[in-house]
Amino acid sequence: MQTIFITSFHPHISRNVLATSAFSLLKARSDIKIVLVVPAYKAEYFRERFGGANVLVEGVALYRASRTLRGLFFKKLAIFLFDSESARNRKRYDYYLTGKVFRYSAAMILGALGHSALTRRAARALDLRLSPKGLFDELLARLRPDAVFSTDVQNENDVSLMQDARRRGIRVIAMARSWDNLTLRFLRVFPDRLIVGSEVLARELKEFHGYPSSRLAVTGNPHYDLYRQGPDMDRAAFLTSFGLDPSKKLILYAPVSDALIRINDMDQYIMGILAGLSVNIMVRFPPEKGVRLENFAKPSHMAYDRPGQAFKENEVGDREIRPEDDAMLMRELSYADVVVTGPTSIALDAMFFDKPAIMADIYPTPRHFFEGVWRYRDNHIKKLAACGGVTYADTKEKLLDAIAAYLKNPASGSRGRAAARALWFSHADGRAGERLAHELISFLGLENASQ
Repeated sequence: MQTIFITSFHPHISRNVLATSAFSLLKARSDIKIVLVVPAYKAEYFRERFGGANVLVEGVALYRASRTLRGLFFKKLAIFLFDSESARNRKRYDYYLTGKVFRYSAAMILGALGHSALTRRAARALDLRLSPKGLFDELLARLRPDAVFSTDVQNENDVSLMQDARRRGIRVIAMARSWDNLTLRFLRVFPDRLIVGSEVLARELKEFHGYPSSRLAVTGNPHYDLYRQGPDMDRAAFLTSFGLDPSKKLILYAPVSDALIRINDMDQYIMGILAGLSVNIMVRFPPEKGVRLENFAKPSHMAYDRPGQAFKENEVGDREIRPEDDAMLMRELSYADVVVTGPTSIALDAMFFDKPAIMADIYPTPRHFFEGVWRYRDNHIKKLAACGGVTYADTKEKLLDAIAAYLKNPASGSRGRAAARALWFSHADGRAGERLAHELISFLGLENASQ
């Protein structure tokens, strides 16, 4: 029997991997022992949701490396040595907040130096040598895995586990968690094999990181397999379950969240604009981010969806996305006539369902660029906008005009949405879970083993 560690440190992993056919196929094998490595205070949740005869759940403490100076240094260095537009935006934002000229200059110089593959290789070697060691040694020594599967190659906790595994000679296979991760910082660990969800991410790995093509696999994103099946509830039943009117159109609003703007008066402002329309409004709050609302009077034609399993009271970012939350999102996207959001993954999800999408960048008062949602300039958002499948609205008038136009002609922008799907959903054929499972089984050397 082969033992594999599978990490789940980010709220999206239980949706992206564990609730998919990829995990079910691994779990069904009698020759594989799975150890889920999760936050300690969530261990019981994972046992109840994903446990089994060959599944062991181990809870661990989080973010131990960055509590040390060396760990924090290498975590920051991964951003400073990176020179994508997304990384430069973060350096500029830091300078705006702190006014520290030397730090900003050093960060930009390091970014230029980071174009060198030799520099990045040296940084990874020093990172492995000098970063805090042994954070996962007890777990690795006790359970002796044959491989580690990092489900989020750039997560700090995953990095520490991969580094400890590498020091012990344990092979590592990893995946990029999301469509925006690979343009934020350089890879601190080159795993033995790396899995991505689309061809565009494969190109980014080569362009920005120099990761070898021979060790790369494109499987698609397993959680989109379920989306191809369509919603499990008809439109009328779905809308009436929220007290909404099935005879009216539906606008789905996914708030920008407090995480993407310093003082979030944007979401409430947009919700107020949408409240004035004679249509149904569904507000799907982000499961892992807060949304500031102050004395907002929700009208009867507006409904709230607050997804996620909460673990700590009054701590929004501590949630896990459950299968029922994803099923609800599929209904919302399927039945939405227009999707309004900010620079979030919901805009990409709208492309999957061929839904007209509007990226809103409007505020109740004028402000400095960095006091707004400056992440519209990030690599992945600019690439999505360039496809032509979404409309950018930076005034109230443009937002209302775009909504009216899409409600009148929902086919508008369909060619751009198809272009976006060709980039990010190149392997969205309903078999991504099978391909991911095959990669992991092959990595363990069990592809020809009989059950």
